[in-house]
Amino acid sequence: MPPPTKDLNAYGFQTEIRVRLSETDAVGIVFFGSFSAFLDVGRMDYLNHLGLQRLDGAVRDLIPGAVAGVELSFESPARYNDTLVVHVRIAHLGRTSYTFHMMITNKRSRSTVALGRLSLVWLDDAFKPVPLPDEFRRAVREFEGAALLEG
Repeated sequence: MPPPTKDLNAYGFQTEIRVRLSETDAVGIVFFGSFSAFLDVGRMDYLNHLGLQRLDGAVRDLIPGAVAGVELSFESPARYNDTLVVHVRIAHLGRTSYTFHMMITNKRSRSTVALGRLSLVWLDDAFKPVPLPDEFRRAVREFEGAALLEG
């Protein structure tokens, strides 16, 4: 699978995050660990946008997939009080897993801050991998179109 792209046209969804003081280090630069939370905000906002986020108490609906892998590459620093834009797409659907590609940019400077990949495995209530639900596949296919890789 190709790495996340810097082409803004590849991302059909975006959400914004304002950097809080608690997400920075002693000199006001975003701490690298904070980026995992930013990816999670992008993931959950994307799923909500597609109507795929429900809270009925079942593991499969509370957390649609357990994180199986995270990759991040950093391009420029982000600082306290910056507004970051998290550009999101699902790039790949497997049998039991799916992968997000994300690009985080600085809203004001438009510079790329980081590129990320987040892979998840769909679980049942016993925390065992299960095939992605048809409703999920349909919604993602419809939203992502021809750029979506499957298999």
